[in-house]
Amino acid sequence: MSIVDKFKFFRRNISRVLTQERFALAPIWVQLIAIFIVSAILIIGLSPFLGSLANSYKIFADPAYYADANGPMELIVGLIQVMVGMILFSFIISVLSAALVNLIQNIKSGSLPYRKKGHILFVNYNIKLPLILDQFNIRAKDKGIIEDVVMLFPEPETVTFFRSRYDKDRWENLEIFIRQGEVMSFHTFERLSVFHAMAVVILLPDNKEDDFIADNFNLKILTTLTNDQAFFRHLSEKQASAKPVKCSIELSNHSDARKIALELTSYKAGSLFTVITPGDVIGSILARAKVDIVYYKVFFEVLAFDGSTIHFVDPKQFGSRQNLVGMSFEQLLFSFKGGTLMGYSRSNDAGLFQINLCPFKEEFTSKDWLIFLTPNVRELKYIPQNYNPKEVTKHPDIIPPNEEANKRICVVGSARTLENIDDFIDLNSLVSMHESHKVFDSPSEYFSNSFLEYLHDGDFDNIIINLDDELGFRLTMLLVSANKDNPVFLTKIMTILGDPITERLLNTNVLKSNTVLSHKLSARYIAQLSFQKNLDRLFQELAFTEGSEFNLLEVERHIPSELLTDVQTVRKMLAAHEMVYLGTVDEEKNVNLEATDFVGTKQILVLSFGKYRSKSEL
Repeated sequence: MSIVDKFKFFRRNISRVLTQERFALAPIWVQLIAIFIVSAILIIGLSPFLGSLANSYKIFADPAYYADANGPMELIVGLIQVMVGMILFSFIISVLSAALVNLIQNIKSGSLPYRKKGHILFVNYNIKLPLILDQFNIRAKDKGIIEDVVMLFPEPETVTFFRSRYDKDRWENLEIFIRQGEVMSFHTFERLSVFHAMAVVILLPDNKEDDFIADNFNLKILTTLTNDQAFFRHLSEKQASAKPVKCSIELSNHSDARKIALELTSYKAGSLFTVITPGDVIGSILARAKVDIVYYKVFFEVLAFDGSTIHFVDPKQFGSRQNLVGMSFEQLLFSFKGGTLMGYSRSNDAGLFQINLCPFKEEFTSKDWLIFLTPNVRELKYIPQNYNPKEVTKHPDIIPPNEEANKRICVVGSARTLENIDDFIDLNSLVSMHESHKVFDSPSEYFSNSFLEYLHDGDFDNIIINLDDELGFRLTMLLVSANKDNPVFLTKIMTILGDPITERLLNTNVLKSNTVLSHKLSARYIAQLSFQKNLDRLFQELAFTEGSEFNLLEVERHIPSELLTDVQTVRKMLAAHEMVYLGTVDEEKNVNLEATDFVGTKQILVLSFGKYRSKSEL
């Protein structure tokens, strides 16, 4: 292109910008440049009539200099200069004001991009999101950092809804960026720096007509992400380097949706996305909680960031890895302070991540990492102990527990399914539970004196209130308020809820009611997976009957009270039966992880193999 053609091209583009429509739609920097160019032309062009370029600029920039004009020519031209200058300056103010208004509107509507790195990206909204943010805030506060969280909502109404309920004081250690965009376009995710995100969490939206449509919506989002080859390659490379992006997607209980999600994100022997459904880990935990509320409280504690949590720890934290290689699990079990060793983890030659809990009689290898339950991973200390296997012998009066408990359970209502509760109770208990299951046509029958007496005098181990939140709240209030002086009866009541506000009201110190809130447990689970992806494999083993799981030893039934002397002795006695001591449970079903005394202890919490040591035995 010749110089003449380039000049014509430039002039044509400039003339296009200077049209009213082009100028109004142009970016702010183009508008300002156009105004400055016109101003420069005006100042230079009128300078011969105003005596000098300096005088022309002074009159243009400050109308007060017009008073220095001499002669008719300078008066006339100077007046034009003043008027045009004021108009152009008003244009600049208007452009900047409009840009500021547009910026504020973009911020409110969530239209701005996100340019930083190391953030957590949430897609969609449901009732669990504020609960997840609570856990993120606890973690960030504990670490003394400000965590960036980006939330992408498909609908403008959701942005407005969340902003109206956003409480900065509640999440003071989180920098929350609210965005709105087309979630079926990968460009939207690129604008939010998805390639630099630490975690991506796709929540199941709660504003769809039913679970089927909600699942399809999330699967379409997942397809949008995985269809981009560059992003799929990015996730694969991160996973191969043992630094995975913590990706998860929440779905309903439809098994076909879960299967599709796993296939879309399959990589080698694993998956790039963790698929979270109510019937998996959380469902199994809730099922066992209906047998004994302690199991819910244990997972509730372990999944929180403000208590004892599970961590995968590199042996290098304690010096050379070779110092531990060849040592038995029993020896390592008694050689750490500040936490409890639960087992090992490793990746095999095929890249498959493996969990090995309670690996008694197995030696630590050079490929292993350590799995700890600890309130503070930074305070773990390795203190080698002289280990004598003869000191760890089985005691004849200790009876390992069976996860199939014998319980008299009364279920009130049928608002929610009981999931796989039959995995955790024996046949007689299952028959008894079905016989005592009470469902009434009229809500008033749940409050009749005869039914209340039936619950009180029925000698049940557990009373599960499985009604809708309103009925469940009223019946729980009635039972608790009428039995304030009967703590034994109060520990039997367990109310299943779906509303966090109702759960908080019932779970105060005044009522001290045992409540089970699946959303709250799910929120903590999702929060943990956002920082430690491999925890999903571990909790799958802990929540189901195969492999290792949390078990309870009843004092006097499974272990005599006279054996509960000091914690080190108890740890060794339990280790002889291939059980890892984790804590105690008191009469009010309060869990005390890593407790060092046994005053008022009614149950001992352990990690041990259940009825099935592995899935291959099923």
